Amino acid sequence: MMSTRRPDGTIELLAGGFLSRRGLLRVGGGTMAAAAGLPLLTGEGMAAALQGDPQPGGDLTFGLSADPPNLDPHIDSGAAASTIKQLVYGTMVRYWLGGELQPNLADSWEISDDGLEYTFALHPGVTFHDGAPFTAEDVKASIERMQDGAVGATLQVEMSLIEEVVAEDELTVRLRLGQPNPAMIEYLAQPDAAIMSKAFLDAGTDPNTTMVGTGPFTFVSREPGVRTELARNEGYFREGLPYLDRIIFVPYTDENTRVSALLGGEIDVADYVPWKDMQTVEDDPNLKLALGQEAAFMCVIYNVEEPPFDNPLVRSALSYAYDRQAIVDAVFFGRGSTITGGLIPTSSWAHNAELDGTYPYDPARAQELLAEAGFADGFSVTLLSTSQYGMHQSSAEIAQQNLQAIGIDCQLELFDWSTVVQRQTEGSYQFRIHGLSPELVDPDFLTNFFASGSAFSRSSNFADEEIDRLLAEGRTTLDEAARKEIYLQLERRLLELSPWSFLSWREQGEGLKEEIQGYEHLPGSTGFKSAVTLEQAWRPS
Repeated sequence: MMSTRRPDGTIELLAGGFLSRRGLLRVGGGTMAAAAGLPLLTGEGMAAALQGDPQPGGDLTFGLSADPPNLDPHIDSGAAASTIKQLVYGTMVRYWLGGELQPNLADSWEISDDGLEYTFALHPGVTFHDGAPFTAEDVKASIERMQDGAVGATLQVEMSLIEEVVAEDELTVRLRLGQPNPAMIEYLAQPDAAIMSKAFLDAGTDPNTTMVGTGPFTFVSREPGVRTELARNEGYFREGLPYLDRIIFVPYTDENTRVSALLGGEIDVADYVPWKDMQTVEDDPNLKLALGQEAAFMCVIYNVEEPPFDNPLVRSALSYAYDRQAIVDAVFFGRGSTITGGLIPTSSWAHNAELDGTYPYDPARAQELLAEAGFADGFSVTLLSTSQYGMHQSSAEIAQQNLQAIGIDCQLELFDWSTVVQRQTEGSYQFRIHGLSPELVDPDFLTNFFASGSAFSRSSNFADEEIDRLLAEGRTTLDEAARKEIYLQLERRLLELSPWSFLSWREQGEGLKEEIQGYEHLPGSTGFKSAVTLEQAWRPS
């Protein structure tokens, strides 16, 4: 498929190809514009979309739910850290208003008819925060770093599909894939696919202690556990942006303290507004909520090398034991929905409604399967979770009660978020409660969770040849109906093996002062990329 720039600055897609396929383009109940079919908006263009005239200047204090465990842009360490990374670093393509894909560091691209070659024309005149020019060599170095197993990049599996990266000239880069992947453009839009400076990498600078990107804000300072400060990038390639002079991120690991800081006016924005407090924020005339539906899900992840979870029948039994509606009602105050079938969301063209109801709340069935597995008298296990996020702890407590009700001695281990991240990375747990979001709109998001060699696969020790085969087949098949059938088989296999127990979808949102303009919570699974809209955020002077 080819693309060409129209006189009005937008990019027209030519002749079929992957991005014209509806499966890649849908978000929620609407459709996502083709990735190369949107204007590379300037400050003036964005301002026209906002109410009132944006006023440059001013600071914004953002209350984070956690102190970033690391600053490396290629390693996912939670939504709080990602919020900062998205503002400092840039990606080739990005999600934007309405969840649409938009050119970013790449102005346009061409995809070969066989879907194996992507040629990107990079945006001219972009510089890194240290003044170094952005070139194709930086793209090449970044992708090769993500492919390096020693780095532990979140997208290592996905980026390893790229067999060759060629810098044709300073502003042209060509990617050669070993097999087609309809979701490749979406992968390049992930925050974890940030482009780093080759010079920065060659110098051996630690990306956990300093940050040098191309994004709208520059890294100023960080005092772990206290604050991280970013400043306006005066050389940002989108003229007139950003509007804010500074953003100061302050971690409030206690969610009640974070909400109190928002209600008291100490901070301008708070992430992860607890569901118990959403109505209070909505009712405050000085505040507003930015919300997304089916934004994230709760699940139980089993370490399948740890007995008794090395037995699929045990994992399946527990999937019947969890009272999902109790989690939606008690943890999320009704702002969510249960997952009793596959993980592909209901808003997706690939959702398999016939799988819904596979795992209803049925404690008697759970006990039958446990007896069949040889555990009629139960067993003792330890469930890992965090006390830092109420949704995690409360979900874990309900799961604990459900398991105790069927004769399982379940103890909770509650740690701060950084410790939980470390434990799950090391695989040092029996099973754990986790909250996640699909990184893609395309159903290939399942690859990141369940493919052999992925970060989640490594930490849970789960791998299955049949699932790997179906993931590969789904990625390389172009017909949407055929792909849906493949993902139906895939989800059936996942439900049969139950390496995870899917619990519930939840709404997700931020609370912010009514006066803050320009910030938007992106829809569905793109909601965790919403930090990019701080580029156009402003406040009255």
